[in-house]
Amino acid sequence: MKHIEEFYLFVKVIQEGGFSHAAAALDIPTATISRRITQLEEQLGTPLLHRSTRKLRLTDEGLHYYQRLCGPLQQLEQATGEIHCNKQELGGLIKLAAPISVSNTLLIDLLAEFSRAYPQIRFELEQTNDHQQLFDSQWDLVLFSGDLPKRVAHARSLGKIQYALYASPLYLEQHGTPSHPHQLIDHALIYCWPYSTWQLRHSDGETVDINQPGRLSVSQSQAAVLAACNHLGIINAPRHSAQNRLKRGQLVPVLPDWRAGERAFHLLVNNPDFAPLRVRLLEEFIHKRALRYNQPV
Repeated sequence: MKHIEEFYLFVKVIQEGGFSHAAAALDIPTATISRRITQLEEQLGTPLLHRSTRKLRLTDEGLHYYQRLCGPLQQLEQATGEIHCNKQELGGLIKLAAPISVSNTLLIDLLAEFSRAYPQIRFELEQTNDHQQLFDSQWDLVLFSGDLPKRVAHARSLGKIQYALYASPLYLEQHGTPSHPHQLIDHALIYCWPYSTWQLRHSDGETVDINQPGRLSVSQSQAAVLAACNHLGIINAPRHSAQNRLKRGQLVPVLPDWRAGERAFHLLVNNPDFAPLRVRLLEEFIHKRALRYNQPV
C-alpha cells in the first residue's frame, strides 16, 4: 500500500495524543512525523487533523480514516509484539484521569506495580474531582467512583469502594474505644465528603444514623486520614485511603463489625475498539487488581 507508513504515523499521533508524544514513542523526530502527515494530507486532498496549541482534533475525514485504519494497524502491531514477546519493548504513553484521593492511593500503587512489568510505558495522570474533566474523551482510561452518568457507554465495574471507621491508637487511648455507634456521641468525629452524616450497618442488620456535629469537615479523604493520624478524632474513610496508615500502625479500625457506606467504582475506557495494546493491557491489569483493594482490611 502506497501510504502505509504515513497512515501508521497518523494513527500513532492520535493514539499517543500528539506529534511530540508519537515522536518519543517511535524515536522519530517530531518534524519528520509532522511533515509526512502533511504530505499525506496533500496527497489525499483533504486535512486529517485540526492543529492547535492546546490539542489535536480529527476532521470528519480524519475520523473516518482513523476508524478504518486503527483496527488493522493495531492487529499488526499486536501480532508483532506477540512474536517478539518482550515486555521490555512495549512502550508508549497512556493518558489517565482519576479523582484525587483514588489517584494518590490506589492508582499510584497499581501504576507502580504495572511499571515493573512494562518499564517503557509512560503515563500522564490528571488528578481531578471535576466530573466534566473526568469524562473528557482525551483520556484513555478513567477511574470513577459514584453513580455513572447515562451518557457513559464503556465502563467496567470494579466493585464497590468500602468505607470504614478509623482512629489513631493514641486518640483511642485518651478517649476510649467505642463498642457501639451510640457511644460515638462522646467522641470527636471527622466528616469527609460525600458523607456529612454516617449510616452504620451491623452484620446482623441493625442500623444507626450518626449526624452529630463534627470536630472537622473536609472534602478530601486524604485530609481526613491525616487528621485522624494527628489524633483529632474518628473518621469514616475509604479502605484504600487508610490502608497504608493501617499497615504502619498509625490508624486502627473502630467498630469493625459495622459497615460505614460504599460507593460504586468503575473503570471507563474511551474508544475501546481502537485502544492500543498497552492501554488494553493496563485496563485488564487494573480490573483484576483493583477489586482486592475493596476487600475488608
